[in-house]
Parts: sequence; C-alpha cells; structure tokens
Amino acid sequence: MTFTVTKGNIHAVPIVHYRMEMAAQVKLAFETLKPDCVAVELPETVTLQALHAASRLPDISVIVSFDRQNQPLYYLAEPCDPAFEGLRCALEGGKSAFCIDLDVEGYPDIQEAVPDTYAIQRVGLQHYYELYRKNARGSVPQDFNREIYMARRLKELSLQYDKVLFISGMAHVENVLKLTEGIHFPNTPHALREGIQICTLTEESCRETMAEFGWISRHYEGARGTSDFPPDRQKLLLDLYKDASTKYSANSGNPFAMTALRNAMKFVRNYALTTGALMPDLFQILSAAKGCVDHNYAYEVWELATTYPYRRNVDGLPELDLTAKELWGHSKSLRFHLKVPGRKNSTFFDRQRKKDAKLRFQPPAPFAICSYPPEDVVIEKFGDFLKKKGTQLLSEEGARSIPFSTSLEDGIDIKETIRHWHEKKLYVKSKGKPPGSVGSVVVIFDEDTPKNKEEAFHEKYNWKTTWLGEHNQESDMAFYGTSPALNVVGPGISRCEYGGFLMSYPPRRMFNVWDDPDYAECRTKAEVLLMAAIDYAVKPLIVYVASKPPRSFFKSFAQRFGKKVIYIPRGQLSPVTLEKLRIFHVLDGHDRRQIADEYIF
Repeated sequence: MTFTVTKGNIHAVPIVHYRMEMAAQVKLAFETLKPDCVAVELPETVTLQALHAASRLPDISVIVSFDRQNQPLYYLAEPCDPAFEGLRCALEGGKSAFCIDLDVEGYPDIQEAVPDTYAIQRVGLQHYYELYRKNARGSVPQDFNREIYMARRLKELSLQYDKVLFISGMAHVENVLKLTEGIHFPNTPHALREGIQICTLTEESCRETMAEFGWISRHYEGARGTSDFPPDRQKLLLDLYKDASTKYSANSGNPFAMTALRNAMKFVRNYALTTGALMPDLFQILSAAKGCVDHNYAYEVWELATTYPYRRNVDGLPELDLTAKELWGHSKSLRFHLKVPGRKNSTFFDRQRKKDAKLRFQPPAPFAICSYPPEDVVIEKFGDFLKKKGTQLLSEEGARSIPFSTSLEDGIDIKETIRHWHEKKLYVKSKGKPPGSVGSVVVIFDEDTPKNKEEAFHEKYNWKTTWLGEHNQESDMAFYGTSPALNVVGPGISRCEYGGFLMSYPPRRMFNVWDDPDYAECRTKAEVLLMAAIDYAVKPLIVYVASKPPRSFFKSFAQRFGKKVIYIPRGQLSPVTLEKLRIFHVLDGHDRRQIADEYIF
C-alpha cells in the first residue's frame, strides 16, 4: 500500500535520500497513481544531466558542478536513490519529468537524525512519516527560498498536468505544499554554475562510494518489476552472509559452521541497535564478519557486498576515482589481514593443483602413514587448553563461600558479603583442594549416527584408527574421520576431517581401540572413544567435549575406577577454532613431510 501527502492534484512522496526502502516507495507510488508528470527535489540547473543519469540507470552516474570557491559539488545517481528512481520511472513510462529545486550557494551539509528506513518495511511509509514529523529538524536560512521556488514550479505544473507526482525530502514536503496556496511568488535566481558535466565512477570507486552498497543495489535492481518487490533488507543481509560462507569454504578450505552465521547475525543486530538503527551499515556488517569468524571471511563478505555488476559505461563517460570522504565527507576504514600462501611459490602451487586429479594416496605399508607435525602442535596445545578448562570447571563446582577468619583464601566474595550484610561479616571464596589432573581428552564434532530409525544412514566418517605419539610431548590418539582417499591435495598428501578424537597421556600405551572387544557394547563411535579415554587415563579426570552429555552409565563406569568425566558443551568453545581444528592432513610416508608445506596452508 502506498502513501502520499495530497494537495489538490499534487501527490507528494516524502523521502529520505539514498535509501532503498524510499526508492521502492517512489516506484510503488508511480505504479499506483500513474501520474502525468514527475517533479523531484533536484536543482533545476542540472535537469539535463539528471535526466541523462536517470536514463543510464542501473549504471552509476555522478553529476559534477562547482561552487564560487571552485569546490566540486556531486550528485550521485544510483538505483536506490528515490529522486533518480522517480525520474527513471517517468522516462520508462513516457511521462514528463522535471527537477524543480532552487540551486543555492553555500547550503550546509546536514546530517539529519531520522528513523531507520527499514521500519517502512514493517509499519509502512505513513507511520514512518508521522514519527519523523514529531522529531523534525529545524530549517536553515536557504530552506525558505528553496521551498517557495519549488512551490511556484509545482503550481505551474499542477495547472499544466492533471496529476503531478512530487518527490521531496521529508523536511520540505509540508511547507512546499502549503506554499502552493499562494498567488504571487518572488523570482529568485539560481546560483551561477559553469561546466556542469556528467561522469561515471571507476569500479573501485563504486565499491567505496555507493550510498547503498552493491549487494543491496543489485538485488533492488533484480527485484524491480517482479512480484518480489520491494526486497527485504534483513533477508538480503542473511543471503550475503550465506553466499560469503560458501566462497569462504571454497577458498580457505575451512568448513563454515552455522553457529558462526547465527553469532554474526546476532552480533550485527546488537551493533546496529547501539547506534539507534534497526539494520546495520556496511562497516558494521564487515566488523561482525571479522569478529565472529575471521579476516578471510570478512574479506569474502566485503567482496560480495561491494560488487556491482551493472557498471558498463556504454556511452563512454569520463571515469572519476572518488573516495567516500570526497563524496560524502566522512568514512571509516577497515583492514583485512588475510592468511594467504607465500608470494614466491604461489605460481608453482597453482600449477601443481591443476594436476590434482592424477594424485594418489598410496601408503607402502599400513604403518607408513603419518601426520603433519605443525597440525600436531596445534592439536596438542588445544588438548592442554581443554585440560586446564576442565580442571577450572571442577574447581569452580567445589568452590564455597565462608566467613572471613584468618585468611582471604581466594579473594573476597562480594555477592555473599552483600547478601549477609546484616551479619556484619566479610565472606571470602575458598576453592578447596585441587581436584586432580586430566588424563584423557575426548572431542566429538559429529556422532555420525542416524537422526531417526526411519532415516537411511550414510556413514560419513568411516576411517577409524589409532595413532601412537612419536615422542614424549605427543599424546596417543584414537579418532574417526573421513577416508584419506576422498580428498588428495598433493602427492601422498590427503585432507581429512575429524568426526571425533581421543587424546590420552602419556604416549605409546594405547592399543587399537576400534578392534578391542571390551568396547563392543558401546552404541556409537563417540562412546567407544569415551570408554577408551576412561580406561587409558592414568589421571583421575577425563574431559569430554560434545554437543550433548554422555549417558549416565559412563559416569558410573568412571566412578568404579576412581575417575570423573567432566562434560564441556561444544557451544562453550569457539566454533571458528573447532572448525579449523577439525581439518587435518595425512601423509603416506615420513618423506612427504619435506614437501607437505607446499600443499598445506
């Protein structure tokens, strides 16, 4: 449903410049009212250039003029600006179009605080405009001359045409329509402008300076004239993050967790709310991508968000390389620190990858396969982190607050002290006796079981094996993962994915747990790893990381041997870190370690 402020045969659409939702309202109003002419709030001195720019849409144009100090003035023509959308609709519909604003000198750069235009998608333009009027800004000295000039031109058009569609900023609509009641209007001259020209922008400049960045503008253009019009900005943002995640996985080789998408959407929503907006701007979108995933993902989001495929310049206009600061007077910088392969060897790497189809993973003997040492270091450090976290959690479970007597113990407990304030006593924290050390760590990424009995089950992680530590600083490991034959990335080098793994300390003690008859009663591969972790642990604690806790049987089983299972929900750990750890590489011989770094990065 469209909304206009009507005065006789003049129908005004109150707008905020350079916003997609406002441009959509203009198009809907044009299609509903079917006016005989369109008048827009653009200086009359740039009429020819503005009509030319509107005819070039969806290509980007910029109209350039100069003030008395010879400083450039820019008018950016893009699909999501409602004024140029109005001119475009008129040209497409074969109707007359006019720029009726007065060109004034020294008009201030006003950053008006307006409600987020996304609200129009939910409450409509009428309610949005009513809210704006309650908090409308004050006028500046040049506004009266501009408004009375537009009123004169509007009255002239209303006498020539049966139905006039007027597109103007919200701050001026009411005043202009009221001034059309006048009979005599002063003849105010335009500011003198020389050398007005129309140009276009370079590709890099388009990425930086478009008011509605490329992703929004191109989807607005794609939805224009379809049943899906107008597009929903929130859905476009979700699609942007999803498409970027696909590119991120393809280019980095790291899987993208849906929890990261959820976190990014929640983060960016809260970030927007802190600035008084409903939807985020591009800087906030990129900041959320960088903070919730990493710099490589943020770069993929930036590249997708700022790509604008409709820039063609078929009429050969001069190209300007403007920055956001030159065009809008303000900008923010965001730097990406990307993880990329070495510059000197990139050509060799690309040449090797073209022959991936001919590569094979053929270990000469069952015990010839080995791991990639840098990944071993990372996984062992992660195991140490889990051991500390598990011990800390158990210590916090046993902590208690006691009245202060002779020692501050582990520090003052502020909450308990306030709660017992009437007792006039100071309470302190006491963690008590250390709970012991961790002997085994189990991490389950995917249990690899059917979700229900009716589902046809395809086993994804069919490779089950046990590795012994090569030295005293490595643990024994049992795991299940994807087959090494599925993704060969180099000669004798295979990329695999963990479904789950067990690390037990000290090394060189573990038999092949997958063939051990003691674990035949276990229902899943995850339970095999947990039971083996309890059996092989020489310390009393076992850390178990998974999406759901183990069966109570395993806690009882551990208690029989004087041990305790500490469950850590997978959601408490960084999903980005977990997804990176999930990928590992297998080599078909120790000699492959000399060349592995050329294919793994």
